[in-house]
Amino acid sequence: MQQPNAFKVLKILHTTLLMGMIIFSVIAIVLVQRNLVSASGESLERALQVVCILVSGVMLLAGFNLFKKKMMAARNDTGPGEQRMDLYRAACILWWAMIEGPGLLATIGYMLTHNLAFLALAVFHISCLFVFTPRKANIVVLLNLSSEEVARLEGKK
Repeated sequence: MQQPNAFKVLKILHTTLLMGMIIFSVIAIVLVQRNLVSASGESLERALQVVCILVSGVMLLAGFNLFKKKMMAARNDTGPGEQRMDLYRAACILWWAMIEGPGLLATIGYMLTHNLAFLALAVFHISCLFVFTPRKANIVVLLNLSSEEVARLEGKK
C-alpha cells in the first residue's frame, strides 16, 4: 500500500487550521456587525485585554522556543526520514496550536466586547500562522533529508 505524501498531509493540516481561524473570525465579525451578540461591560474588556496580551505573548514565545527545540531534535535524530518527519510534524502541530489558541481567544474577546483591538490581535495570530506555512524545500533542508527519503515521504517508493 502506498504511503500518503507526508509533505502534502502537513500542508493540508496547516491550511485547515488556518482556514478554521479565518472562518471563525469572519463569523465573529458578522455576529458583531449584525448585533447578534451584545457587548459586555467595560470591566470585562480591560481584564480580557490584559489576559489576551499575556496569553498571546507567553504562548508565542514559549511556542517558538518549544518548536525550535523539537525541530532541532528532529534534525539531529539518527533515524530514518519518516521518523524525523514524524518528529517535525509533532513540533509543527504544537507550534501551530500555540499560535491558534491565543488567536481564538482574541476572537472571542472581540465577540464579547466588540473592541476592534481584539480582532487586530486575532488577525496578527492568523498572519503568524500563515507565515509558518510548511514548505517542502524548507523541510528537506531542515531535516537533512536525502533524495531517497524525500521520495519515500512523497509516497513514490
